[in-house]
Amino acid sequence: MIKELSLSPGERVRFVSDIHFGHAKALVREPEELKFLLEGCTHLVVCGDLSETRASPYQAEGLQKRARFLHMCAEAGVQPVLLAGNHDPDEEFSLLKLQGGRFYALHGHALFKEVAPWGWEYLKNKRISRELIAAFPDADADLSRRLELARAMSVLVPPIYTRSRVYRNRLARFLAHSAWPPERPVQILLAWLTMMPRMRRFADRFFPEAETVFFGHLHRRLVSGGRGGRRYVNLGACFHHAACYAADLTAEGEVTVRSYTPAGYEGPARAVR
Repeated sequence: MIKELSLSPGERVRFVSDIHFGHAKALVREPEELKFLLEGCTHLVVCGDLSETRASPYQAEGLQKRARFLHMCAEAGVQPVLLAGNHDPDEEFSLLKLQGGRFYALHGHALFKEVAPWGWEYLKNKRISRELIAAFPDADADLSRRLELARAMSVLVPPIYTRSRVYRNRLARFLAHSAWPPERPVQILLAWLTMMPRMRRFADRFFPEAETVFFGHLHRRLVSGGRGGRRYVNLGACFHHAACYAADLTAEGEVTVRSYTPAGYEGPARAVR
C-alpha cells in the first residue's frame, strides 16, 4: 500500500493527478494527448484518479485507456507510478514516500474519512458509510488503516455520476446535480477552504518529516507553504471547470510546477519556494 522511491542524480519525477480517463467530463479524451508529459522525466507519478476503474458505465473505457497510457510510458522509457484514488481504488499503492521521507505523494481522499463528503455516493448512503468508518477506529492513529479505510469507502457503493432524473433545461440539470441538496455545495466550498490546513494536520500526524506533499482529489490546484516550512502542492484536475499542474522533483530536492492542458504546457515552470 505504501511505495518507496529513491532518486539518483540526474533523475526527475513528474507528478500529475485526476486525469479521469473515461469520464464524460474529462478534458483529456485520448492518452496520446499527454505524450508531452513524458518528456524530460524518468518517473511519472499519477496521484490518483488516472482512470475510471470502478464498476460503472465508464469502466471499460477507463481500463482500456489506462492500458494505453502505461504502454505509452513504456515506449518513452518512463517509469509510471499509479497511486490509488477514489475513482481507481484497484491500484496497488496509495502513498509514495520519496527520498527517505523528505517528499510524499498521495491522492488526498484519505484526508476525509468519508472520502468525498460532498459526493453523491456519501450523501445518499450516509448510514452505511458511517458504519464503515466506525469499523476503522484505529484510522486516526494508524496510517495503513487510514489508507485501507479510504480504499474501502471508495468501493462501498456504486458510483453516482449524474442524478437519476433527466432535466432538459441545462440550468435545472446543473442545480439538481451540483447545488442540491444545499449540503453538497457547502461541503465542496468547505473542502476547498480547508484543504491545506487539513493536509497539514494529516502530514503532522502521519509523516511529520515531509518537506513537500503532492496531492490531488479536490480539483483545485494550489501551492501553499514553503519559506522554511513544509510545502503543499495540490495538482488540480484535467476536468471541466478545473485546472491542473504538473510538478517536477529532482534528486537534489528542487520542486517546480507548470500549468498544462491537453494542448500542452502553459508558460514556463516556476520554482516552489
